[in-house]
Amino acid sequence: MKTFWLILVTIVWGSTFLLVKDTVATVNEYLIVFIRSALAFVAMFIFQLLKNKKQLLNKKAFVYGSILGVLMAMAYASQTIGLKYTSTGHSAFITSSAVIVVPFILYFFYKSKLSEIDFITVTIVSLGLFLLTYDFETSINPGDLITTITAITYAVHLVLAGRYVKKSDTLSIITYQFFAASVVSLIAWLFTDNLSIQISMKAGLSLLYLGLIGTLFCYFITVWVQKYVSSLKVVIIFSLEPVFAAIFGYFVIQEIMNWKELTGALLILAGIIIHSILKNKRMKFILKQNT
Repeated sequence: MKTFWLILVTIVWGSTFLLVKDTVATVNEYLIVFIRSALAFVAMFIFQLLKNKKQLLNKKAFVYGSILGVLMAMAYASQTIGLKYTSTGHSAFITSSAVIVVPFILYFFYKSKLSEIDFITVTIVSLGLFLLTYDFETSINPGDLITTITAITYAVHLVLAGRYVKKSDTLSIITYQFFAASVVSLIAWLFTDNLSIQISMKAGLSLLYLGLIGTLFCYFITVWVQKYVSSLKVVIIFSLEPVFAAIFGYFVIQEIMNWKELTGALLILAGIIIHSILKNKRMKFILKQNT
């Protein structure tokens, strides 16, 4: 049953790329990030008030959540802007490569050791990214380049979130994360738009879905399921996110990948899965040797 919920989250996240691409055509990118973050914050804040309002006074949770919120706003904004110029499939596969960036962030900032697995899979993913994003006639798509910022920002977010949740209340951190993302994106919107809000019924429904289902619901399920399911299984299932994004893009707006792009996408997917499996086996071997 828990596997079902993980797959459902992956399908939902895959669908958000299509909705963001469609919505950003008529709505300011920072307004999109603000609305989806604000909706998630309001719902989460009410939940916290009813569940344990004392935790909202946790200063560490506020600081950690604020840092993560700024990173979340940057990731959402760069991904949304990138989708103006690139396909949903490209955006999703590039974003998913963040998993491979994490070991290098840990190495450079926390002195963690890098293994052969890291270098091999980074090579595979890098080749995949090149084939997916580089056009020999027009060079690199600017949307793909912008989306690499999303992958790097998301990788930093993953590293810090993994450390912060061990030091403070998880739900409070998530609440303040949504709050900070709302504030940052609101400020960005105020400085980059003429503040004229014209949101169609279709865009409004998409924003409700992005905020309450694509953001809040998925975060809740992810936090809950990871208490019972191995990290390897979670990462492998989440690796299907770009696959679902490409499927939605193909069937809904007829986005098609050529053989070069498809090969690149498959290499990225293979690199992520291989990295997860081999890294997990290596960790088990080390733990066994130390016991």
